[in-house]
Amino acid sequence: MNNDRRTYLLTTLCGDYITADALASALAISSKTIRNDIRLLNSELKDHGATIESKPKKGYRLVINDAALYSAYRNYDTPKKVGIPNTFDGRVIFIMDYLLNSQTPIKLDDLADMLYVSTSALTPCMKQVRARLSTYNLQLIAKASQGIQVVGNELDVRNALMAISSDWLFDLIDDHWGKDQVVAVIRTILYRNFSAANYQMAEVSFENLVTHIYIALIRIKKNQLATMSDHQRQEIMAWDEYRLAKSICNDLSDAFKVTVVGDEIAYIAVHLAAKKIVTIDHSESNVVISSEVYQIVGRMLDAVYSAYQIDLRDDLELRMMLALHLVPFGIRMAYDLVLHNPLLKDIKTNYVMAYNLAVVASDELACHYHKAIREDEIGYFALHFNLALERRKQTQGKKNILVVCSTGRGTAQLMKYQFLDHFGKYLNQIYTADVMQVESFDFHQVDYVITTVPIHAAVPVPILQIGAFMEEQTIKDIERFLNDTDGLTMGQYFDPRLFLTDIDGSTKEDVLKTMVDTIHTVYPDTPHDFFDAIMHRESLAVTEFGNDVAIPHPFKAMTSRTFVCIAILNKPIIWDKKRVQLVYLMSMENNPDRDLMAFYKVSSKLLVNRNYVHELIIKKDFNMLMRMVSTIEKEVRK
Repeated sequence: MNNDRRTYLLTTLCGDYITADALASALAISSKTIRNDIRLLNSELKDHGATIESKPKKGYRLVINDAALYSAYRNYDTPKKVGIPNTFDGRVIFIMDYLLNSQTPIKLDDLADMLYVSTSALTPCMKQVRARLSTYNLQLIAKASQGIQVVGNELDVRNALMAISSDWLFDLIDDHWGKDQVVAVIRTILYRNFSAANYQMAEVSFENLVTHIYIALIRIKKNQLATMSDHQRQEIMAWDEYRLAKSICNDLSDAFKVTVVGDEIAYIAVHLAAKKIVTIDHSESNVVISSEVYQIVGRMLDAVYSAYQIDLRDDLELRMMLALHLVPFGIRMAYDLVLHNPLLKDIKTNYVMAYNLAVVASDELACHYHKAIREDEIGYFALHFNLALERRKQTQGKKNILVVCSTGRGTAQLMKYQFLDHFGKYLNQIYTADVMQVESFDFHQVDYVITTVPIHAAVPVPILQIGAFMEEQTIKDIERFLNDTDGLTMGQYFDPRLFLTDIDGSTKEDVLKTMVDTIHTVYPDTPHDFFDAIMHRESLAVTEFGNDVAIPHPFKAMTSRTFVCIAILNKPIIWDKKRVQLVYLMSMENNPDRDLMAFYKVSSKLLVNRNYVHELIIKKDFNMLMRMVSTIEKEVRK
């Protein structure tokens, strides 16, 4: 077993159970080889505090029995000596870290030697390094006979370092301070100063700031100093945050014997202003939201309505939350600051609809600021949209029902009170009638009919027939009936003609063109600009999902039906930054009355399940997909 496979297995098996087939697919080797590797690895691990546990039908996972012993085995106790990375992403990060911290050019041959790879193997890595650096306004330039070097503003360099920060990438301030010790002191200094100034910051932003200060201290020690223009400096010095930053920097200078003055104070002040919590608290001075900010919010919500026909324009709470969020956001945009979002993957996974709305809304922000909006920021906006969707669901999701009973008005009223008692959270209006009144009832008033007797008249809404007594099973049946928002199953969104296997393509454009051509064949009424709409969405934010999956879709609702087209590739490709072998293309119907929350929830649960995804990649079976979807749907609807 080579070191690449050993590292991959040790990393991958740290999570949930994963099957041998899934591992084999990811490494492009046979399941038999995987099982042999795991057997060899298990014999290695028995003396190093860990074992690989096997479970029928679930697969394998790593169990650590002695953390210290296993840590020593993996060399985690000496982070700067972890070793040479042997994955594509690992090499990209290694190269970025080296170039950002180096003050002299380096030749590609020397970089290749450091990584123990050929220069040709380094080529795709360097392409990705250039692309990632460019998102931080940094250039990778070649100097004749000297090599390559990163060129750009110091603040942009720090933002890029922040993006790739991990335990093994951090330098030490000096030999007397360990990283954990430095971080603890920075936190103490911040807590003390925040308390004295009555300043508030979210926990995620706080940890973000700690890391920024850590990087700043290292850069200052290397004489890599932050610089501001005269105009920026004068503007920042008038802020309340500047006084707080000055106090913090005095404490940092005393604690670490590092001179933190001048523009470094302004740099900390910008971070404070860009990360603060803006709230409406009548005990403090007024929070004034400018007309410009309020107009931007209006355009964001107009864009959401135009793209998805989801009308949130009258949601005052959403308007206020977005407006308050835009105050520090505007500072981040002005100074190109990055607020990392540790919840981004979970947000994209669990709040798919909200994230899509945030992408559309952020496109308006990109037009206003003339800058691309980072995924991390889009994720934070998605949280606001998700809360708005939940409020909307609670308001719109309540049903009007007709209760039909054959034993008289008194019994019908009793049932009405029982329904209010058991199912009040699902119900808006309850009407009652006997069988004789059903034919003359105006069914435009109700969503469902629940009856204790057979109804022979034609009724244009779903009917649930129950027993005369509210038994436990009856209550469960009614609750499931009322909670079924669309009354339909996930199977309606899939068509075997749109389950494509053995697809060849070297780029996402090739793959998507093949898929869209098939969609036009199956659904001829699909708009002619469907492919362009998908590519526009790709330009706004990446749709690679992790787990070898991408979930492309148009940037707006534009088809007459909701559907999914799935493509399984013969070989994985790099979508944007991540590897993809299963493409899950979704299209939402252009219908303001549809409710697709269950659709997104089931899709998310399918795509984050590693075993499901890799089993589909291996077996390429549409019926298997339908069984998976059905299983997840039952779990979601319980």
